[in-house]
Amino acid sequence: MRLPDRKETEVRRLLDGGPLPVPPDLAERALVRGERLLRRRQVVLLVTWAVLLGALLAFTFWALLAEPWTAPPSRTTPPLGW
Repeated sequence: MRLPDRKETEVRRLLDGGPLPVPPDLAERALVRGERLLRRRQVVLLVTWAVLLGALLAFTFWALLAEPWTAPPSRTTPPLGW
């Protein structure tokens, strides 16, 4: 025979006691927290897109000025005679 487990005894006591009381303002608190999380997620998404757009504009501006697709100028001059 095994000894009764403390956790099992506590769970059985909770289940036999009936439903636990729910705070009356639980729905309001959940709504406020959900709205706050939604606003935070929207702000993070907006900031992320703004940073990506800024990086894209900076890269485009740099590429137009630096023209990395062209060959660098030659450092030596070609010989004058054939």
